[in-house]
Amino acid sequence: MINLGYNERRVIELLRGRGGMSRIELAREMAVSAPTLTRLTSSLLEGALIVEDSESRPPTGRGKPSTAVKLNPEGLFTVGVYFNPDDIRICVADLEGKIRAELVQELDDHSFDHIMGVASPAVEAVIKQAGIDRSRVLGCGLSFPGHFSRNPGHVFQIQQFSSWHDIDVNKDFDDYFDMPVFHENDGKAVVLSELYYGAGRNLRNFALIWLTYGIGGAVVVQRQLYRGTNRNAGEFGGLFPKSHPRPSGQDLCNLLSTQGINVRRLREIDESYSDHPAIRDWLDRATDQLRVLSLTVARTLDPTAIVFGGSLPDWIIRHFVEHLGSLEILGEDFHVEPPEIRLSAMSDKPHLGAATIPLYRATTPSYYSGRALKGWA
Repeated sequence: MINLGYNERRVIELLRGRGGMSRIELAREMAVSAPTLTRLTSSLLEGALIVEDSESRPPTGRGKPSTAVKLNPEGLFTVGVYFNPDDIRICVADLEGKIRAELVQELDDHSFDHIMGVASPAVEAVIKQAGIDRSRVLGCGLSFPGHFSRNPGHVFQIQQFSSWHDIDVNKDFDDYFDMPVFHENDGKAVVLSELYYGAGRNLRNFALIWLTYGIGGAVVVQRQLYRGTNRNAGEFGGLFPKSHPRPSGQDLCNLLSTQGINVRRLREIDESYSDHPAIRDWLDRATDQLRVLSLTVARTLDPTAIVFGGSLPDWIIRHFVEHLGSLEILGEDFHVEPPEIRLSAMSDKPHLGAATIPLYRATTPSYYSGRALKGWA
């Protein structure tokens, strides 16, 4: 694991969000002296995390154009492992979030031993396929459905992973991967990739509503993942008890089953079902439930945007976004402009969210645990 100082992380954060920047721009944005900025960039250049940009930046006043620096895509790589009831997805991503190699395999056996038995050799295969320097692999991120319990190692799993009740996620993954392993549930992992590369790239405050077989989500406050006291902030599914109809994929599958339509995987519910009376009724009800959820999020967090994504079929999520985004108000007495309703850019790349976990922990300023004093590297 690399050990970056607070201001080194700030440099990476700025370059990630804005692309190449001159040293003058960086020093001004960070409010540090030119010598301090030179020391920071020299350290990052030496570590190959940034490179000199081939294009010079125009001068802001008199003088010659200044040379810009930018992230080096080859500087770090991360591995992402994501699994849900339908499939397991594995990728290798570079420092700019580009997927260099990936593997997708359908799942029928949801046992821990089977999934890890697939994931472990597959990780080695995608690293080899990517043709990258193994010493530059920062670590492996894993993401999966579920929410945390009071026991730090125990995760309440959805019904398809009910056999995992004895698994300790803080230690039982480690033996399968020859690198540091980090984990988050699926919604929180995806929100990190939205923060770095997707709909939240230029937002300071936003929420993600993640719709799969269950309902999850995550909250970003001042460009950092907000976990809450028990790490369950943004677990919006708890607002919709499973004993009642809810806007989840499992609820939709159960409804179709009562209509004599059995689907094995959510993606089988294609747009040809959109005219089915039961589906139309479900969409109307689920849309209104999500309107109330969006109102609750807006009133509680006042975010710039609410991002919708997940493994529900694209046409269903688009329906929610288009309808909710067209509303002038989300509810009675809501007299301020509602947050923007956005479509996730990461619904088809949840494994990139998993790959972002180790990068977030190693490079984001908000995850820095040491002393942070002005001018320090």
